[in-house]
Amino acid sequence: MEISVFSVLMTVLWSSILIAFFYLGRTKTRLLYICSISTVILLYLFCAVRVVLPIELPWTRVVSGGAIFNTIRDTLFYQIGFVRFYELFITIWMIGMGLILSKYLVQYRRVTHYIHTFQREESMAILNVLDSLEKGSRIEVFKTTQVKSPCCLGIFKKRILLPDKEYDRKELQYILLHEYTHLHNNDILLKTLITVLCGIYWWNPIVYLLRKDLNQSMEIRCDLSVSKYLNENERADYLSVMLDAFRESRQTEQYVGVAGLVENHSASLLERFQIVADRKIVQKNRASVFAAFMMLVVLVISYSFIFQSKYETPMSEIETDTNVYSIDAGNAYITKQGNTYILHVAGTKTEMSEDAVKILLEEGVTMKGGD
Repeated sequence: MEISVFSVLMTVLWSSILIAFFYLGRTKTRLLYICSISTVILLYLFCAVRVVLPIELPWTRVVSGGAIFNTIRDTLFYQIGFVRFYELFITIWMIGMGLILSKYLVQYRRVTHYIHTFQREESMAILNVLDSLEKGSRIEVFKTTQVKSPCCLGIFKKRILLPDKEYDRKELQYILLHEYTHLHNNDILLKTLITVLCGIYWWNPIVYLLRKDLNQSMEIRCDLSVSKYLNENERADYLSVMLDAFRESRQTEQYVGVAGLVENHSASLLERFQIVADRKIVQKNRASVFAAFMMLVVLVISYSFIFQSKYETPMSEIETDTNVYSIDAGNAYITKQGNTYILHVAGTKTEMSEDAVKILLEEGVTMKGGD
């Protein structure tokens, strides 16, 4: 198992094709008519695994990539001063990755620092809603002026942040259920891992597309979970709460490692409205299992071969019949000049070692007097 320049290229190629395919299928809603949104998220996670593991396995076969991969190899190994192009690229890659991941870490630490300044909310209305969702829930709820829209955070110690405003019971029910679903599904962990992946592959635009639609897919999963048992009027109320949160979210800063009730994009919110209102969207289906199985098969296939450059050996370096001879007693003989043995064949002379001479003598080649 190893990592090479071409295994990284294959990773970029496969992940780009798969992510683009799922993105087009999901955003056109066609994929959600076939399999559940949870399966779509799983398919994206398979793509993320392919990005994370750019390796060649022991059974990976090497296939010629033709002229395109020859050109890629020539470009990567092009000498720039005292370094090759790929060495310069890797250096820039590592520096960029270090800076971006450091920025993410600083932002995440700032968020966790803010938490200690927030006031924990212990109103009976909130505690009753949490208790209805999960008996003995350990999720903490805070109210703060630092956020304008409800959100949640925390991988191990889970928290829900609410704006410093009053909500009625129905609004609290919808908001807390949505954020609880994020926490219950471990969406914060997934968001954090995808953010780190974007930091590692910061130069590859396809990973940002993956993050964008994976975030949207997780929001849709929460929406469908909340609205699954709602009637038409209750769905309208839920969408109204989302719309209010969207208006408020445009006034607040977006934090790393946080899942909000809405993203700050009107197109994303409109799509969520349409999906919540669409009764044809699949929640569970046998096709979901089949889709996940097929993706696993594709993932295995993607590691079964790797394209690499291939060059034909120049004819000038290939030996031909003009300089290859058959040596036997009829066309060759050996002479000795001092301590040097000379093989004479087809008008050429070649110095031979004593061991080689013994072998030729055993084959019937004769020894003649020195020149």
